[in-house]
Amino acid sequence: MSEDSLPVVQVGCGDIATTGHLPALDRSPAVTLVGVVDVVAEHRDAAAAAYGVPAWTGLGPAVAAGARAAVVAVPPHVAPDLTLAAVDAGLDVLCEKPMAVDLASAQRVHDAARAAGRVVQIGFKNRFSPLVRAARRWLDDGLIGSPVVYTLGGFDERYDAADTLHTGRIQEFLEHGPSYLHEGAHLADYVAYLTGASPVRVRAAGLRSRQSFRGENFASTLVDYDNGDVARMEVGWFFPTSPKGEFRILGPRGVALIDRPEQVATLTTREDGTLRTEEVRFERPWNDECFDRQLAHFVECVRTRAEPETSTAAGLASLRIGAAVTESLREGTVVTW
Repeated sequence: MSEDSLPVVQVGCGDIATTGHLPALDRSPAVTLVGVVDVVAEHRDAAAAAYGVPAWTGLGPAVAAGARAAVVAVPPHVAPDLTLAAVDAGLDVLCEKPMAVDLASAQRVHDAARAAGRVVQIGFKNRFSPLVRAARRWLDDGLIGSPVVYTLGGFDERYDAADTLHTGRIQEFLEHGPSYLHEGAHLADYVAYLTGASPVRVRAAGLRSRQSFRGENFASTLVDYDNGDVARMEVGWFFPTSPKGEFRILGPRGVALIDRPEQVATLTTREDGTLRTEEVRFERPWNDECFDRQLAHFVECVRTRAEPETSTAAGLASLRIGAAVTESLREGTVVTW
């Protein structure tokens, strides 16, 4: 461990940790993984063996081993307690999204982090993509114009009844809320980052495509913003295949498209009858790039004690839309602020 390296403990060694956070920690020269924590022996032992670090069942040994920060990657209904425990132990935290499944728990985390002076960053990794950054630049430069219509879709978690491990994990998520509450957190954060406006109205509908599902695996929502922008967001889990999600930004001056599988963002404008196109590409896998950029931002915030771009305030803002979507689709109401 170098003097400049940030000692980090990984809390939670499930899917998102093993495919995203742990590889990013391993790639980063700015951090040192001091150990892993998980209550599931199989998960923590596998991660410990893969990265050659100790495995524990709680945070105490990690703090004793010198950890100064924690990456909390656990289901959102247990994330608040573990994030609060890390803050109480004097650690800065990078917490997976969503930061909770209810606003009260998220607010407790937000308040505790502020009171303790700890950095708590929420894992909205996708906004760190160079393609999303390009779209923000096009918006800021006025190339798309306003008002803007955002059309976003997120389809994931293909249904396979034979894969009982995956099915059980997703059913646990659905037990605490519709798919939008989890997957839609990214979509809400995209728009928050791109528009900079506040939501004022939410209308949503959803369904369970199989009665055995514990929550709505499909949700569609319309969100109106105080600057006149509108976002249509759809989330679908547990279908036989996962179609490619849309990412369109339509304005009076231009149209931007982000194609995540092809890793390209395209802006098309028409001025004085002339069609112009700008394209941004990057070759590195989306997740690798986003996880690495997210981690680099977290380390910089820890070192400088700056407020993270994806702070607990951003986490609360995203969760407010998620809570409104849940209320609207289940109660048949329009939620307004």
